[in-house]
Amino acid sequence: MLDNSLEQLEATFQTILDERMQGVPVINERLAVNTVGFHQWGDYQLGILITPWFMNLMLLPTLEEQQDNVKIGTIHPHVFPSGSYDFIVGFEDEIGFYLSCSLFSPMFEFEDQHAAELTAKEALSAIMNDDNTDFDSQVREKEIVEIWAGEKPEPDKTGSLFTQQDELDEPEQALSERIKPSSSRRDFLRGKVFSESDEK
Repeated sequence: MLDNSLEQLEATFQTILDERMQGVPVINERLAVNTVGFHQWGDYQLGILITPWFMNLMLLPTLEEQQDNVKIGTIHPHVFPSGSYDFIVGFEDEIGFYLSCSLFSPMFEFEDQHAAELTAKEALSAIMNDDNTDFDSQVREKEIVEIWAGEKPEPDKTGSLFTQQDELDEPEQALSERIKPSSSRRDFLRGKVFSESDEK
């Protein structure tokens, strides 16, 4: 079941590459469409889709009822060990509804397919590791929601939502030699996973 779904996912985006992306200047010709690390995660298949123009964290619904009452373009948060991520709903006739969370776009910083796949594996590992929880971002989001709900006073004149005691340090554990030791889940979403020694 999983293998068939992945084959269809790859085939669908290969068709998109061949038919819709011709002449679009965001294509990295050194890369190919491929899936990395897909496995069952609750009622979804979770993994990363690599294409020559993006790398996305993907959730593929495995239950028909998960495709009811969903709208293309809507945002659905999903919680992983490293925190909550926002996924946007997409649709293709061949695969139905899917949810995607952008990790990289465009893909010009990748020299070859091996580099892209290695980064995908590292990113998926980091997302599934609670040592990489971005506590600071989560606390800030909670504070903002409470302010909107009138449950918390407005920030002070400096614009800070926190006292000094509220500030939390970034995780210190390095994911690998190619990952910044201070990388947070937000860094992955912003494409900041490489250490400075890897940047050219």
